[in-house]
Amino acid sequence: MIGEGASAGRVLGLVPARAGSQGLPGKNVRSLAGRPMVAWTLEACRESRVLDQVVVSTDDEAVAAVAAEMGFPPPFRRPDSLSGPQASVIDAVAHALETLGGSWDYVVLLQPTSPLRLGADIDAAVELCHASGASAVIGVSPVLKPQTFYGRVTEGRLFCPDAPRPDEPVVVNGAVYVGRPDSLLERRTFVGPDTLAHLMPPERGWDVDTAFDFAVCEALWPHVRGEAAGPLDSVRR
Repeated sequence: MIGEGASAGRVLGLVPARAGSQGLPGKNVRSLAGRPMVAWTLEACRESRVLDQVVVSTDDEAVAAVAAEMGFPPPFRRPDSLSGPQASVIDAVAHALETLGGSWDYVVLLQPTSPLRLGADIDAAVELCHASGASAVIGVSPVLKPQTFYGRVTEGRLFCPDAPRPDEPVVVNGAVYVGRPDSLLERRTFVGPDTLAHLMPPERGWDVDTAFDFAVCEALWPHVRGEAAGPLDSVRR
């Protein structure tokens, strides 16, 4: 048992880590701050107080080896239908729930491409979902630039300011998704009419898809983990 999870019922943490990334090959096991990137998501699972069990869903032997070295149970091996670039993460969630069995009050999806999220973010998102009665909670972060910076470029290369945005726009950061299994499997998405937001600072919600994203995470890592020489006021202007 990773955490007691008494206040929120039974909570399952799921780390989906398929092989074959197109944007940054091998990114899940690429070394970040001296450890494979997926290890930091598994470390956040250890830090969490609410997760009763953590499972890794993968078709990547290298990811399976990292999980084993850290003492996690053997990963769920994905079938070929869930291993390609078009594989749906909701299908991976359904596969994990079916394979594991049992009754779960919440499933928490924790993508290894968000290595800077903390165990405290997992706990806060689950606790928000439980206390509010919402069917789901997702992690969001403020956009990095004020709304006045946004616009679009036409085919003729003209710059056009974008349509007015909310005063405090946010983006889904991909760092944490919490859902009630029955509702999640019925609507096949974490985002619904009653989905609530767990607001995270941009530096903890950074998502790795490219080499640029990875370099940013390496630069932010000591600030998030409290090992930097000086404080990081904000990554948002």
